Amino acid sequence: MDTLLPLLLKAATTAGIVVLAARLAERLGPFWGALIAALPVSAGPAYVFLALQHDAGFLAGSALGSYAANAATALFLVTYALLATRLGLVGSLGLGLLGWAAAATAIGALAWTPWTASLLNIVAFALGFAALRRLPPAPTAPGAPPRRRRDLPLRAASVAAFVVLVVLASRALGPQATGLAAVFPISLSSLIVILRPRIGAAASALLATSALQAMIGFGLMLLVLHLALPRIGVAPAMLLGLAVQLAWSFILLARRRRAGGG
Repeated sequence: MDTLLPLLLKAATTAGIVVLAARLAERLGPFWGALIAALPVSAGPAYVFLALQHDAGFLAGSALGSYAANAATALFLVTYALLATRLGLVGSLGLGLLGWAAAATAIGALAWTPWTASLLNIVAFALGFAALRRLPPAPTAPGAPPRRRRDLPLRAASVAAFVVLVVLASRALGPQATGLAAVFPISLSSLIVILRPRIGAAASALLATSALQAMIGFGLMLLVLHLALPRIGVAPAMLLGLAVQLAWSFILLARRRRAGGG
């Protein structure tokens, strides 16, 4: 029971966060949904619970691995956005996740420094934005079917199980492999699965494009976390990383308002 209770608490905490994020995403549209989904909904709780089992050095190594793997998430989002209107959900999302897995495997085979991981992210996101530059605007999806009652509980359960799996697997994996596992795009994938029938394939491609912008802030959070952990400790470093990501989100919101996006 002493071992089971922490796992149940981890699952319940994460499930609550995910349910809240999913409801907000459904109501506020693709841009807002992407902004919310790019927050550390699954990776954040995973790192919090990892901090209860490992020291700052392990967490710093994991954060660097996660930062490098953020480039794989960029490939996932670009692949899905380009294929969303050409293939069905299974084909477009499946190929996107396959691209993430291939890129993450290659990334995990290399040793990274903050400089090389930053260069990888800059190249990946620059190429991604170039590839999506001519993506047509998304029309409004008519007659979206109502959300089924089991959608949110299933999504919450999947993310909660993922967090618990990462924490358990970290006992056998090294810090870099744990960092790769922690940023598997479970939240973005499950958001696409739930929202695509409601908003349409083109709008879900727009969500992926908006998420690409938001994931820059996620990467900056991981970089700050890696650099700050050995210097200021676990809790201050996590709060500082979260502040950096929130600041990036406010920058995106300000740009949207100046552009007349509301």
